[in-house]
Amino acid sequence: MAPIESLASSKPFDFAELAHRHREILIELSRDEQGVPLAFEEREGLALASAFDDLLRGGTTSGLMVTLPDYADVFQTAFSDRAVRRRDKPGARLQIYGPLESRLMQADRIIIGGLIEGVWPPAPRIDPWLSRPMRHELGLDLPERRIGLSAHDFAQLLGGDEVILTHSAKAGGAPAVASRFLHRLEAVAGDELWKAAVRAGEKYVQFAGALDQPAEVRPVKQPEPRPPRATRPLKMSVTAIEDWLRDPYTIYAKYILKLDTLDPVDMPLSAADRGSAIHDAIGEFTETYARHLPDDPARVLRAIGEKHFALLMERPEARALWWPRFQRIAQWFGEWETARRDAIEAIAAETRGEISIRLDHQRSFILSARADRIERRRGGGYAILDYKTGQPPTGKQVRMGLSPQLTLEAAILREGGFPDIDAGASVSQLVYVRLSGNNPPGEERILELKYKPGDEPQPPDTAAAEARAKLEALIRAFDDESQPYTSLNLPMWTNRYGAYDDLARIKEWSAAGGLGIEEW
Repeated sequence: MAPIESLASSKPFDFAELAHRHREILIELSRDEQGVPLAFEEREGLALASAFDDLLRGGTTSGLMVTLPDYADVFQTAFSDRAVRRRDKPGARLQIYGPLESRLMQADRIIIGGLIEGVWPPAPRIDPWLSRPMRHELGLDLPERRIGLSAHDFAQLLGGDEVILTHSAKAGGAPAVASRFLHRLEAVAGDELWKAAVRAGEKYVQFAGALDQPAEVRPVKQPEPRPPRATRPLKMSVTAIEDWLRDPYTIYAKYILKLDTLDPVDMPLSAADRGSAIHDAIGEFTETYARHLPDDPARVLRAIGEKHFALLMERPEARALWWPRFQRIAQWFGEWETARRDAIEAIAAETRGEISIRLDHQRSFILSARADRIERRRGGGYAILDYKTGQPPTGKQVRMGLSPQLTLEAAILREGGFPDIDAGASVSQLVYVRLSGNNPPGEERILELKYKPGDEPQPPDTAAAEARAKLEALIRAFDDESQPYTSLNLPMWTNRYGAYDDLARIKEWSAAGGLGIEEW
């Protein structure tokens, strides 16, 4: 791509010079293993070579100056009138022609397709510059001439030995109107002859319907991949455990097949972009001022936020909606942080940790985490906090093991997986901090892990040990090669669309009824 990429995009160049460089790129890209360029083979290539030759016959100067972003449109406009006829296959029993070609051909059976208004006849072209009298004065064709030619083609085609007239019920997703030619033919033929013609055509409609009626209907089975043990993942983060519980097929596609989703080109901003900017700003603020808060925390946090929101501010939704919400978050967070610091001895932000879960004498599973915030509380014990820009899980979901991120982070902490924290440390609080920017802009939710209303809350240490035990059971279950990676094991999240649901063909097998439901 060097002949084009070496040019400045803002500077205009001669159209012929750009075409010359364009041709050089095509030649280089089309070389085969022997170095022979194949760009200008076959009919299409010869037509393209002829277009380049006609343009470059006078050298690399044409007098037309074009910038690089406009070159593609100019090239298409310059050569869009050149048609390349598809080569006919010898012995083909079906040929598809346009109205002009069909005038010159004869066939045993003729199918006239698309007999709807706008096609037969075509919609008259509206001229915004010349009225009908002006066109007549200038000797130009009137718009209705195309309707007359279409009627002539229709009448000529009706002279075949066998003619099938077809029209669609919809065009472009909207109801279509049958051609006026059909209505006039029905009026001329009379009721009896027309009904006979419709009856003769019904057999073809039945043929088409029979193609969609299989002889036997068998529901598609849910995919159950069982990869060998050697390919099954032995390292995973706490955020992936929820996917493992909800949809093991996601783990299969992502960690075993190594399939990563690609973002669409020019993808609009999403909630993930907003969440990343808020997380990064809060994380930098906490790391920078872990020991002492500034005099005005909200003002300092807004200044940090400006840096992380800078790339998003080009989009109007970020300027009009997200940035004002972050300013409200900064005000709330500054007040909340000031009040909370009184009970904190030390803070660690964006801290990475991991533990090893031994499976046998040779193999271990590594569980890793990146905690948003870990606090050492006055009087002993640690608090683990997770920032959420969306709706955080409820205490019931965490206790049941459906959202085990915080409890597994607590298990890592208790086993000494985080730096500067000794094994055996106690966790006194598990906290979600919701940062929405709405009303209220922020909210602290200390998890109360109750089995049922009225019970005493489960201590975080106990919840961590329970989550650790359940995770080890899950790991050992999938260490068995007979255990399949199925889809949608938890019905609670069946309405959430996963990145690999189309690959798992969920809409096919779930339509037969029933989901593979399991409990952790």
